[in-house]
Amino acid sequence: MNPRISLANGGMQSALIVRFGPLDKGVDRSADGERLVLLLTRTFYIIAAMADLRDLSPRQRLVTTTEEMLRESGMSGAGIKDIVARSGAPIGSLYHYFPGGKAQLVSESLRSQADKFPRLIDRFFDGRRSAAAALQAWFNAAADGFERAGAVKACAVGAVTLDLAADDEEIRTICHTAFDDWTAAIAPRLPFPDDRSRRAFALTIVVALEGAFILAKAAKSGQPFRDVGRCLSAALPNERRPARRRAAR
Repeated sequence: MNPRISLANGGMQSALIVRFGPLDKGVDRSADGERLVLLLTRTFYIIAAMADLRDLSPRQRLVTTTEEMLRESGMSGAGIKDIVARSGAPIGSLYHYFPGGKAQLVSESLRSQADKFPRLIDRFFDGRRSAAAALQAWFNAAADGFERAGAVKACAVGAVTLDLAADDEEIRTICHTAFDDWTAAIAPRLPFPDDRSRRAFALTIVVALEGAFILAKAAKSGQPFRDVGRCLSAALPNERRPARRRAAR
C-alpha cells in the first residue's frame, strides 16, 4: 500500500486524508486496510487537535479535550490520566481548576458542548431558506463532519447519557437540560401553526439526531444523517417563505 497522506487542518475538525493515486496497484482495500486508514485518521486527528490546544489556557485545554474524549468513548472511556496526557495541561491544573475531579470536569465539558447548539441552529436556520432546506443542510453537514472526523465521534451529551449510572444525578440533569434547551431552540424555526406541534417536531429532530450518531458509528458512515434528514425535511409542511424565529404564543 502506497498512499499519499496529508493533514486537513480545520481547527478541532482536523482529519487525516489518505489519497490513493489512480495508478496505485495492489492497494489494500480489505477490512484490515480500512482499519489501518481509520487508525491513521484517528491518530493524526489527535495530533492536529493537540497542536490547536497549545493556544488555549490550561483550563480550556482540559475542558476541550474532555469534550472530545466524551464524543469518542463516553464518560467511561474518558480517564483522568488520558485527559491530562492528551490536553498537555499540567497535572496540577486539573484539581486547581476542577477540585471536584472528573465529575466536575465532565459537567463543565457537557455544558460547553450544549452551549454551542444555538449557534449551530442559527447557522442553518438563517432566514434565507425554508425550514426543510435548512434541516436537510444541517443533517448533510453533520454527515460530512462525522466522516471527516474518522466516523468515530458521537455527540458528547448523548454518549454520556448512555453511560449514566443511577447516582449520576447532577450529570443526568445537565444532559436532560441540554436536550430540552435544544428542543426549545429548534421549535421556533419550524413552520407549524401552534407551539405544541412545533415542540413535538423539534423533539423528533433531537431524537433523530442522537439516533443518527448511533447508527452512523455502527455503519462507519454518515449516511444515516443524510437519510433521516431527508425524511424529516419531507415531513415538514410547505411554507411560502423562509422560516424565521417565531415568538412563543
